[in-house]
Amino acid sequence: MFDVIPAIDLLNDSVVRLKQGHYEDVTSYKYSPLDLAKRFEDQGAKRLHIVDLNGARDGRLVHAGLIKKICNHTNLKIEVGGGIRSVDSVHYYLDAGASYVIIGSLFVSNFDLAASIATMFQKKIIAGVDAKSNFVATDGWRHKSSMLLTDLINNLNTTEIHSIIYTDISKDGMMLGPNIESLHTVASNSKKSIIASGGVRHKKDVQDIKEIKKVKGCIIGKAILSNIENISSFFV
Repeated sequence: MFDVIPAIDLLNDSVVRLKQGHYEDVTSYKYSPLDLAKRFEDQGAKRLHIVDLNGARDGRLVHAGLIKKICNHTNLKIEVGGGIRSVDSVHYYLDAGASYVIIGSLFVSNFDLAASIATMFQKKIIAGVDAKSNFVATDGWRHKSSMLLTDLINNLNTTEIHSIIYTDISKDGMMLGPNIESLHTVASNSKKSIIASGGVRHKKDVQDIKEIKKVKGCIIGKAILSNIENISSFFV
């Protein structure tokens, strides 16, 4: 099964898209987060990707109440990330109705803690792996770590995570197409299922991603928000 997953990025209670993760390069959208989630569901989406951008930057849950409201008012399988650094944060979102919780920066700053959380909540934790020039980025993509992408993927192979969301930051929000070559590299090194993120423009990109072994889904943000009247075409 391959999932096409629309994305809602939250910044200061609004739906936004960043270009290559730059907080100063923001496109804002008029839709309320809950109304947009319901619209995705009505058009055929089964799963939803939500990122608390304030949380990712600040290292704490900022939009927790709003995300809980979306969980409680839709039947979507929701994966949520941004600022999740503790067991309590994971508990909050799973108790709120999220299907999966995304942990990103913690796998770089404290791998043992992140791996233990993945063991505690088996198959409920998704690793968010965001890379730029083959190095892993953290803290809302503001910092490029010294960790190589392939090293983190190899480390994640030893954990009890559900899957990996891999984002090529250079492609995110650019509408230039996904990095197929990099996706092949990540998928070939990973023992976990991969969800691709960044650069998807249209259904042809989705089909290209779908052909890569181990890639079980793709996240679409700007392409859907830029063509909101025709979003159902992505889910058929």
